[in-house]
Amino acid sequence: MSKIYLDELTGSYNRRYLYYWINNEIKRANRYTMKFALVLLDIDNFRDINNNFGHLEGDRVLIEFTEFLHKSIREVDHIVRYGGDEFIVLVPNAAAQGTNLLAQRLLTLLNETEIANHKIHCSIGFSLYPQDGETVEELFNQADNLMYQAKKEGKNRIGLQQKIIRKLRIPSPITIGRKDETTWCLNQLQEYNTILVAGEIGVGKTRLALEVRDNLNTGIFLRGNANAALSAVPYHPFKHMFKGIIDKHFAMVQRVFKQIPESYKAEVMKLMPAEVDFHVVQTPGMDKYRLYNAVSEFIQQIAHLASPSATTLLLDDLHWMDRPSCELFDFLIRSVKNNIKVFGTYRVEEVKSSEFSEFLGLWAREKLYSQITVRPLNMRESTLLLKAIIGSIPQSAAKFIYHESGGNPFFIEEILRELEHQNKLYLSGRKWAFAKHLEVTIPTSIEETIKRKLKFIDPEIKQFLEIAAIFGQEFVVDAIAVATKRNVGEVLHAFDELNRLGIIKERSDDESFYFSEDIVRQVVYKNIPRANIRVNHQLVGETIERFYRGSLPNYYEQLAQHFTVANDAKRALYYSKKAAFKAKENYAYSLAIKFFENALKFESNHEEIFNIRFALADIYFWTGDYIKATEELNKCLKVNPNAYMAYKQLGRIHANMGDYKNSLKYYRCGLKLAKGTDDVYLFRISIARVYWRRTQFLRAKKECENILRDVKKMKKADIGFVYLTYGVVLLRLEQLDKAEVYLKKSLKINREIDDKDHVAACYQDLALCYLRKFNIKTSEDYLKKALDIDYKIGYLGGIVIARINLGALSVDFNLPKAEQYYADALSVAKLIGAQRHIALLYNNLGHVYENRLMSEEALQNFKRALKLAKEIHYDEITISANRSLSSFYREQGNSKKGKQYFQTAQKLAEKLNLRPSIISCMMEELHYLLDSQNTKRIISLAKNLKSALKQERDPTFRMYGLIYQARVMVKLKKYAQAHVYYKRAYNYIKSLPDNTIAGEISYLKGIAYKKEKKIKEAQKSLQRAKQIFESVGNLHY
Repeated sequence: MSKIYLDELTGSYNRRYLYYWINNEIKRANRYTMKFALVLLDIDNFRDINNNFGHLEGDRVLIEFTEFLHKSIREVDHIVRYGGDEFIVLVPNAAAQGTNLLAQRLLTLLNETEIANHKIHCSIGFSLYPQDGETVEELFNQADNLMYQAKKEGKNRIGLQQKIIRKLRIPSPITIGRKDETTWCLNQLQEYNTILVAGEIGVGKTRLALEVRDNLNTGIFLRGNANAALSAVPYHPFKHMFKGIIDKHFAMVQRVFKQIPESYKAEVMKLMPAEVDFHVVQTPGMDKYRLYNAVSEFIQQIAHLASPSATTLLLDDLHWMDRPSCELFDFLIRSVKNNIKVFGTYRVEEVKSSEFSEFLGLWAREKLYSQITVRPLNMRESTLLLKAIIGSIPQSAAKFIYHESGGNPFFIEEILRELEHQNKLYLSGRKWAFAKHLEVTIPTSIEETIKRKLKFIDPEIKQFLEIAAIFGQEFVVDAIAVATKRNVGEVLHAFDELNRLGIIKERSDDESFYFSEDIVRQVVYKNIPRANIRVNHQLVGETIERFYRGSLPNYYEQLAQHFTVANDAKRALYYSKKAAFKAKENYAYSLAIKFFENALKFESNHEEIFNIRFALADIYFWTGDYIKATEELNKCLKVNPNAYMAYKQLGRIHANMGDYKNSLKYYRCGLKLAKGTDDVYLFRISIARVYWRRTQFLRAKKECENILRDVKKMKKADIGFVYLTYGVVLLRLEQLDKAEVYLKKSLKINREIDDKDHVAACYQDLALCYLRKFNIKTSEDYLKKALDIDYKIGYLGGIVIARINLGALSVDFNLPKAEQYYADALSVAKLIGAQRHIALLYNNLGHVYENRLMSEEALQNFKRALKLAKEIHYDEITISANRSLSSFYREQGNSKKGKQYFQTAQKLAEKLNLRPSIISCMMEELHYLLDSQNTKRIISLAKNLKSALKQERDPTFRMYGLIYQARVMVKLKKYAQAHVYYKRAYNYIKSLPDNTIAGEISYLKGIAYKKEKKIKEAQKSLQRAKQIFESVGNLHY
């Protein structure tokens, strides 16, 4: 038999074997219609032996008592040491009479035998399967109740079933007073996927959520618990949830795991328990949204298998969630489908100081959830709860308990325990009775109730409890035994006592325990003597190192915390760095920062200080905090002034800030220091890209051509990168054929080195290249290839960009299709918080709705775009949204209001000297002037527009420039010249299928013919325009 099933002190079986044996015996009993029995023995007054003769003598008694039992039972029976001085005899193929005779024989033999020179006795209770229960818990509780009866009646006897003594039924076997709340929640789930249950501690939040779940057609139930002790562990409630689903549905998890993309498998494994060893192909890191989407996809695949039943997800105590867990929860409630119902519980009094509070406000504004606040029970409901726990109750006692508890169910249960402890609640015959006078000291709060209860706990048991509180909300017996240097049986005995007091509870499936409420653990922890805190944290840290040495990465965060509190500098430093890099790898940046900063308190090695600060700078960069990133890099340079990679990061930061002057300065500093290394080419490419971003395309082209002279010296990845950069620069210079050549060269290299991220980038730029060539089909094909790769690697940002580009590609050819691409892109952009893309998409969707005559929707989206763009300082979209609103109001006949938006757009474009925006504003101004009689200003502006377009390489701008020139000629009644301009504009797109621009040209030509009195030609052009607009879904004209 494996050692995991043996008690280390006595050599008998342990509690773990009990569950294993019963579960198998139940199957055998059901198959062959057999019975079996549990005989529970508890040594009477065993504590006296420990107190009078010491624990070593107590251990000797337990060993010899085990030997006595072995000699007194059949060979087929098994002995289990259940707890300190509690033993169970497992009796297969048993009947009630035979089991009673066995128990009587054991009593008689024990009374005739000395055990280790001591005269001892025991109390016995037994149960039989199936009449006394059909689960481990039911069978044990029945035997335990009978044994408890034997103790009450004088010990050294067997508890008989007809005389069974009742215990307080805590927790209540039924839910009281939540019918209306349950109905309300079920109704809300018709509209919302997420319900948050708020309330004070102990009011029954979780119980309500479970009650609602039981009323749903729930196929799969996923549950995770957040707790204060693990708030430094990223995603800890989700890790808890994954452990639960694996324990219960391992085969299904395996099946789902095979179905999700490889990139998602690697992400999901970050939340899996250490013992799960699914094979995954490691993929390069992306961003936190790939992890979030992987978890979402995983849960939705589980829900698909459970369909048509609902999948219910419950996260308890949201107020204790770490920030990464809040972000993941945020993603899930936005992305889950209708067959997944999400519940979250939180304590009202704990929210303000939590990470969760920030998200709660955001979700409320966006109406992402419905919420119910659970109230305490009223007098009638409290009385019903009391009756469920103890049976009948005098009205005076019910009133007293209600008054003291305020109707809080948890407090009611604690008051009952307190009354029993003070003998004010006692058994009279087979019923519970109250003392006539209940003038007792009842603590004024749940916290005070727990503190009072702790005062009466044996000091030795209290030591186990304090160590458990330091371990956290959940803990295992073996680890506590190692930490306290006591045997498992003694710890179990102590835990059984704590279980009876309602302080902790046991999970029967894995021999672990947990605090009944997290506040219980908090109170225990707060009341540990100050002198013991550091010592106990050191003890727990060292125990974790020994006990979990095969899976230490799972405990880096806890070890960092324990050794920091213990002031063990060496270990605190080691584990803080391990926890920080692990958190960074898992995109839990806020926690990574905390662990890195903690490591800096203990680190003295200059090289290591540099590495920590460089890692911090990288985190701040990815979170968009460029100021802090710059500060950390400057500190790095003080440690090592020759660290050229710090200059590279500074150049990158300033480029992202739009500060191209300083970006070039830092890149050039780094370039000097990097001479003689392979990294020199990264600096040169980065410099070329800065020129490209500054729209200094000729300078960027020259830089790329200089780099390409050294192509034989470069690494393959760098060659692919410079080809890509050169191709994009050529694209901007409208050297389209040459751009295509270099983009395809880059594509070939990136495929060879399997750099999927850059392969997708090549596809995107090739799509733009073919679009500029007006090869729409090929452009669309490349965009779809980019989209497919982004799906496979889980890059949600790339998916958004590809969908935006597909929408922009479709907008002139198939307006409903463009709307779908934009709407899909917006959905994903909102999931990942891509604010700039959201602003752009609002504006784009506004134009779609405007052209589909959905005026209210168009106006709403334009205003959303403007509001968000201003909030995030996205100047280009601020200008575009103002211009869109100008056009909208002008078309609606409200030129006065439209001009206000136009003037705002024009001023900002000129202030920032954004040439494309300035040209667009010139075209918008022409719209207003063409409706006026200001011929002089029209001619002047048309001339300026023509001059500006000479410097513009974008063919779309040039085409629209020709259209506007034609409209000016019509205004001037120079119709022949107008038709020349219209023809030149049409030549750009004549090879394309029907599209909005062709329809617009036909419409404007029709208007020109009408003004010329050429009615036949006008009708023909206008009829053609109508056909085109109908075919592309544009209703505007």
